[in-house]
Amino acid sequence: MSDLQRLIDGFDAGELIRPFAGSTSLVDVVRGIAQACGVPDVRTNDASRALADHLRRSDHLVFVLADGLGIDFIDMLPRSSWLRRHTRRTILSTFPATTPVAITTIATGDYPACHGITGWWTHLPSLVAPVTPFHNVRATDERPLKDLGIDFREVCPRDAMMPRMQRDVALVMPANVVDTPFTQYMAGGRECIPYTRHADAAAKIADRIRQASGPTFTYWYTPYPDTLAHEHGTKDDRVLASIEDLDAAVGQLAKTLGDHDVAARILVTADHGHLDVGGAGHLEVTADDPLLAFLTCPPSGDVRTLYWHVRPGMDRAFSQAFRARFGEWFLLIRSGDAERLGLFGPELASEMTRERLGEFVSIALGREVLRYTGSPGRDRYLAQRSHHSGLSAAEMHIPLILIQTEAGKVREELDFRVRRRG
Repeated sequence: MSDLQRLIDGFDAGELIRPFAGSTSLVDVVRGIAQACGVPDVRTNDASRALADHLRRSDHLVFVLADGLGIDFIDMLPRSSWLRRHTRRTILSTFPATTPVAITTIATGDYPACHGITGWWTHLPSLVAPVTPFHNVRATDERPLKDLGIDFREVCPRDAMMPRMQRDVALVMPANVVDTPFTQYMAGGRECIPYTRHADAAAKIADRIRQASGPTFTYWYTPYPDTLAHEHGTKDDRVLASIEDLDAAVGQLAKTLGDHDVAARILVTADHGHLDVGGAGHLEVTADDPLLAFLTCPPSGDVRTLYWHVRPGMDRAFSQAFRARFGEWFLLIRSGDAERLGLFGPELASEMTRERLGEFVSIALGREVLRYTGSPGRDRYLAQRSHHSGLSAAEMHIPLILIQTEAGKVREELDFRVRRRG
């Protein structure tokens, strides 16, 4: 049986989640928000239009992106918690289910097929090497892209949406990322507000909305629970504590707005979930690995979905060598087949994206992870206990949480009615 057929069978059996296959996705949510905020020429479907119709009824919209907050974490919270009580349904992340891919979708409203950010490491043809978009460096040696003559817009050429919103827009970001090239690209000149604690962010957002003279949109990003889940695994008490801390801050924001008679919508979701590493664990392609002889550059992508740029005429030899080494744990399919299956979105892939994908895509079957460890970061990789970017339900299923405030209270029932799951 071919790996392509194994992938399709995995979808049919429910062992793997097929991206963008009829269910509401993060793309639909982002496009619904964009339409509600007056961004022109947004492509929409029934799901995004229904969400937009609900959100535009309020002058104040807060979009909270909790990094790594998969639906499994929501199910771990007490039933009385804000986040669990207001979860309206389970939706799908982007694919790969990883932060740079999902947040570039949030920045642009595009499917990964169009925006071209393919993972934590994205192949840049002009360098013939993977780069790290969030750190703005070449991944192989962490040299800043500006020192290599690469403008950040070569990495992220699609226009950002927040500068085109017809509202007073602000991004509330952790202090250590507020001035990064990616944040500034996403903001496009809109205000960026730094914070250090969840409670601090909630207070700043409440003050901003109360003082506003017109409609607002506030984007609030938190790196939790992702940071702690990577380090400690999904079952660690510190991970749940970070989610409860966010829950308390979101609840305080909602209560403060309600107490001050501010009508607002607070939408919370995630970029991906998490899956604890297991099975054969942490696999490696080393700096002197024989597989590199078949490649034009080290693999890019992420630790559960990688892209392989193969030298001309070596496709068959590479695929045989890869499957001999990693075929028990990873599928290897041609990038063209991945595009035809719609893994990166139902819209046609851009030529830029096709160049960045290379000839082959490898996709994890179980709990294993795989990384090129000839680049900096090997020790951290080997120590991490949980990861994402694959097609498991734990990675792909994320919550859609909606909280509505109005004069003197927080509404428990919304007129935007969707199923809890599916």
